Amino acid sequence: MTLIVVLGLIGLFFFMRRSREKPYSFKWIVSLSKHERFRNPWLMGVLLFGLNLFLFSATALILYGMTFMMIPFIHLVVMAAATASSVLAWQSIVYSRDWGKGERLKVGMVGSSFYLFLFLFILYKWVTYVPRYPGEDEFMSAIGYFMAELVTGMAFVICFVMIVFLPVDKRV
Repeated sequence: MTLIVVLGLIGLFFFMRRSREKPYSFKWIVSLSKHERFRNPWLMGVLLFGLNLFLFSATALILYGMTFMMIPFIHLVVMAAATASSVLAWQSIVYSRDWGKGERLKVGMVGSSFYLFLFLFILYKWVTYVPRYPGEDEFMSAIGYFMAELVTGMAFVICFVMIVFLPVDKRV
C-alpha cells in the first residue's frame, strides 16, 4: 500500500514538472481570475477552500450512493476521478494568472486548510473514540481512522505544495 502511495506521488510530481505547450485547466477558474474580486489572494483562497469542500462533498455523496449498488471496484474509479479533478482544479488556480510575491502562499494556506481542518477533526474523533456496543472491532475502526487520516493529510500536503511551489511556465 505504501509503495502505491509513493509511486503515485512520484508520478504526480513528474506530471507536474513535465513541460507542455499549454497546461490543462478549467476555463471557468481562469475566467473568474480575471474579475477584480478574485485578484485578491485571500478571496482566491476562499474560492479554493469552497472548491475543495465541494469536490470532497460530491465524492463522499457519490461513494455513499454507491453503497446501495453491488458493482465491485467502481469506487476505485470514482476516487481516482476525484483525485484527478482536484489536481486539475489546483493546477488551474496556479495557472490562472500571474501571482505576486507571497500571494500563492496566502492562497495555499487558506485553500488547503479545508483538508487540515478535516484532518484535525478525524484525529479528534479517533482519539475520543468509544465503542458503541461491547465487542465492537476497535482494530478495524482504527484502520478506518488511519486511512481517513492518510487521505486527508496527503490531500492537504499535495494541495499546499501544488499551489505554493508548482513552477509556472511563463510561455503560456
